[in-house]
Amino acid sequence: MQLLWPDSPAHAQALRDAHPGARFVAGATALQQEWGDRHRAPQGCCLVPLHALEALRGIGLADGGRTLRIGAGCALETVRTHPLVIAHAPLLAQALDQLGALGVRHLGTLGGNVGWRWGDSTPALLVLDAQAEGVLAPDQRLPLAQWLAAPVPALPLLAALHIPLLPGCQPPQAVFEKAAVRAAFAPARLRLALRWSGIPACGRTLSHAAAAAPGLPARLLVHALAWLQQNAGLHGAWALDGLREACADDGLPIGHPEDLAHLAARLIAGHCGLLAPAPLP
Repeated sequence: MQLLWPDSPAHAQALRDAHPGARFVAGATALQQEWGDRHRAPQGCCLVPLHALEALRGIGLADGGRTLRIGAGCALETVRTHPLVIAHAPLLAQALDQLGALGVRHLGTLGGNVGWRWGDSTPALLVLDAQAEGVLAPDQRLPLAQWLAAPVPALPLLAALHIPLLPGCQPPQAVFEKAAVRAAFAPARLRLALRWSGIPACGRTLSHAAAAAPGLPARLLVHALAWLQQNAGLHGAWALDGLREACADDGLPIGHPEDLAHLAARLIAGHCGLLAPAPLP
């Protein structure tokens, strides 16, 4: 194993670019899951450690208080318990609360969880309209969905994530779901985040939906949202079947054995009150 120690985030990016196949690593909580033999690094393994780079940490308000900036090097537990995250992005705190054990959250970083592409934080960040701040071009932020679309070897080093704040700094109405088989140590089959616009007392509309699963990078469920808008009057089995097909169009697997499209459809329909038959006129 070769370790390339950087003295700055820009240096880390340069080292990775100069060594094809090198990987960024911070907490390394997920690194061994990618190895064929989890007890031994693969031959030619080359890592660029980031945990000593203070410039990748820090949580605070930015852009004149319009965004919440979270450094990619922040530990997951630090993010989960930070007062600004709890106040302005409680959905992210909720997602991280369901992520692994406390020891894992103290080691793992937000940037590593996002860079994994299907970590628990990714659907939550997508529905919060998070933007990615790169190390080399901090002023050219990209929507997180666009940043995640980069090819895996070329995924740039993430400096921070920016979450836009709503007027009045009230967090959006949102929910995070993590579905798994009821078995000891069973990994989650699906991670789903939903966000609504409007005020609950006056009626609200599902405006954002995102999902991720092991081996399935996080993505926005744009077809599912479009289906809901076009079929507002459907309930029960009709709604469930239509949503399942729409989730499949969004890239969620359909059919046996991992019908994630059906699982996502049930969760969305349940939170939108569509599982019961339509009320009689």
